[in-house]
Amino acid sequence: MPRVALFLDFENFYTALKRRTVGRKGGPFGTSPRLNFEQLVAYIKSNYGDLAREDFIVAANFTHYNPQIGGLNKVATLIDAQSFQNREARQRQFGRGKGKKFVIKNYADMRLAFEIGRHVATRPADIYMLGSGDEAFTAIGRTLRDELGFHVVFLVADYHSPSTDHNIKAEFDLLDFSATQHEPEPKPKPQAAALQKETDPVEALAALVGTLRREFSTAIPVALVEALLGPETAQEAIRRAQGAGKIDLWESPAGVPCISLQTERLFGKVQVMESRPELVSTAKVLAALHRIARHAPPTADRPYWRRALREALGLSNKQAKALLQSLLALGVLEDGRMTSPRVTLATVKALLAGDGG
Repeated sequence: MPRVALFLDFENFYTALKRRTVGRKGGPFGTSPRLNFEQLVAYIKSNYGDLAREDFIVAANFTHYNPQIGGLNKVATLIDAQSFQNREARQRQFGRGKGKKFVIKNYADMRLAFEIGRHVATRPADIYMLGSGDEAFTAIGRTLRDELGFHVVFLVADYHSPSTDHNIKAEFDLLDFSATQHEPEPKPKPQAAALQKETDPVEALAALVGTLRREFSTAIPVALVEALLGPETAQEAIRRAQGAGKIDLWESPAGVPCISLQTERLFGKVQVMESRPELVSTAKVLAALHRIARHAPPTADRPYWRRALREALGLSNKQAKALLQSLLALGVLEDGRMTSPRVTLATVKALLAGDGG
């Protein structure tokens, strides 16, 4: 079993979790973040490899934090990283009469970097996990990966926070802390929920197809309807609507299965036309999400989805990573809810406009 070593910059991590809640309504951790580090360790052991207490190193000025938060002291080796300038140094820098003790800036970062180096030299692991979004750790991650050949993963408190360095997000595998905690109840897909509430799903489907035709002014791929409603819901509604004489199914000249309302017929004939290529490709991507989710394990995370997108859509690693970032930015996928894609009309429009982040 691979060995994992986790180095956590606790102050950076804890502060980012607080901002994640304050900056968004209904944040997952509360203004005094509720953490469960035993769940974190269990998640890492299930998805990455063995994490021993002596390989889980946490640095912080613990005079400001309770080391028992979330059971941290039970699973990790704690380093009390407090280093105060002496009186002579404070007076040279700030003048006489300053009674406050000034902590050396970034001391915890420096101490954690030292501990990483010592760990590599004395008991190297297979996977190095860095718990910080601070740009200072980007160079450390590159050295571990590029020069020493280790697999590097960043544990981040808030992927969308400006404090999470862009290079970390662009270059490394990420694990969002929220994915390691108990998963919330999956939220229903808005279109599927609305369709189920309708007394007549045939009319609901017809309304959706009409909306899509007005919105995009092109042939509507069946895959787009399946992406919006979910494959099972869409197929049942299409079957009933076709039997009721409300819709037509046909293929475009390029061989794309399409759907239209029978009221769109001209002189009783279906008007076969091409669909916009970008709409076809977007529908293909979004429909693939449901197929991937159907076979995904409950613990599916970002690395799982990146691999699955690459294989399902024939993408390169770079393309799969960029697509995953767009889906996360649009809320189609969310950490802690990775097996329940949420596709909306707004999602489709944003992907077509290239607004996925």
